[in-house]
Amino acid sequence: MPRHIFINRESNNDHISIFYDEPAFIVLADKDDLPKINILEESHKPGIYILIGEHQRYIGQASGSIFSRLQQHFINKNWWHKVIFFGRDDGHLNKAQLDFLEAKLINAFSQSNFKVDNNTTGNHSYIDKMSKITANSLLKLVEDTLSNVSNINLFDDLNSSEHELIDESSLHSVTFKSKQYISKSARKILLDLVKDIIVTDDLLSLAPIISNSLPSTTYFIGTEKRISSKGTELSQVISETPYHLYVTFSTNVIEKKLQLIADLTHHPIEINF
Repeated sequence: MPRHIFINRESNNDHISIFYDEPAFIVLADKDDLPKINILEESHKPGIYILIGEHQRYIGQASGSIFSRLQQHFINKNWWHKVIFFGRDDGHLNKAQLDFLEAKLINAFSQSNFKVDNNTTGNHSYIDKMSKITANSLLKLVEDTLSNVSNINLFDDLNSSEHELIDESSLHSVTFKSKQYISKSARKILLDLVKDIIVTDDLLSLAPIISNSLPSTTYFIGTEKRISSKGTELSQVISETPYHLYVTFSTNVIEKKLQLIADLTHHPIEINF
């Protein structure tokens, strides 16, 4: 069945975009447009919002009106300049689903290059299986719509260039499954280590970080090449495999990704960066 995505610009304002991809709505807006956000029906529904600043993010939820929460943050948080918020057009997002989505996004952003302004990891209330499936489907729909329509990945930092993120001035070494990886490039070590895992049975253990399409900062192994809106290649092909690896990470983040891989595969790792 074809997907029908409707895009609307708020009247006389090029800074507010609304995407409708049933059952989801997604709004992108500038902080300075808060008075105009108030007139949007979507801003008075339950949902998840992401405050966007330079290399900084805050993830929040609203069980009533998203606008009310944004209004509070307009006063108590002065670092953000854009916002993305989303929910269901019918308003049917319960508190358990909001808690689940908020906690999932906080965790995902914590694994990225961004500073996360949240003081907690979110609420971890009970959520039944069907509610979790519905919440995950909504988030996937939001991510796909932003990526396919506006080439926006929630976890991309478009203000940073590829060269600014990587510090390869020193020699790095990693020991994993009795094999030692040595290089000046932390990125190359990550690429070589992931390739070695993919050709073994440990590949199944990496399912939580594999995307069936474009790789991202969270699902950093994917089946397609990722290119930024500026034409920069953000991924590298993993030779002799059908996969691509998102590689535009700082050395510190690569260290975290390597540790995550070790945790998923249940193998010890020694990292010297």
